[in-house]
Amino acid sequence: HHNITLLDEEDRVYSQKYWDSRVFAPSSLLFYVGFNKKIENISHHALFFDVDFYQHAKDIYDEPQWPAEPLFYANFPSITDKTAAPEGMESGFFLVPLAPGINDTPEIRAEYFEKIIDRFEQLTNQKVKQNIIFKESYCVNDFVNDYNSYKGNAYGLANILTQTAFLRPKIISKKVKNLFFTGQLTVPGPGVPPSIISGKIVSDLIINQFKV
Repeated sequence: HHNITLLDEEDRVYSQKYWDSRVFAPSSLLFYVGFNKKIENISHHALFFDVDFYQHAKDIYDEPQWPAEPLFYANFPSITDKTAAPEGMESGFFLVPLAPGINDTPEIRAEYFEKIIDRFEQLTNQKVKQNIIFKESYCVNDFVNDYNSYKGNAYGLANILTQTAFLRPKIISKKVKNLFFTGQLTVPGPGVPPSIISGKIVSDLIINQFKV
């Protein structure tokens, strides 16, 4: 999407109307947190699905908005990798799936951190807020500013039938000679491994096309 917007209008294979008609995977609100103590009653990976899954999904896809009761994922790498935090401390991050394109402000991020950390304390039966010594957030605006991500999505096009395989945006431009596209918005799809495979496919196409 971003690379196409750098071209003149007549050279764009896909219009803005096309992108607006696509279904995008969620964005994310991420918190990277350092604690000055070990966290109890938790594992390396944890999914907190203690609220209505279907309502949160509706808030992402059907009626895009900030979820009133967000589900979230928590990851504590220092539980299995002792080098991920100083001795006696813990590193973790929290992820809340969100609709792409929604309003993102520091105030909203702060509000949602309170929402999930309160639930985390309650569900793991411990107090951790006063033990936070580092906290950094990452959200919709950061995906746009750092990666030129369309509407700040985190995972590319949603994996639905009408956006899979040959129905995804094409690798070779039909309007600009020798222009190829690679990444999560084209074949074979989103995620780090598919994006790497996409690059391999494009490199093979270029090598074969210009082989002497």
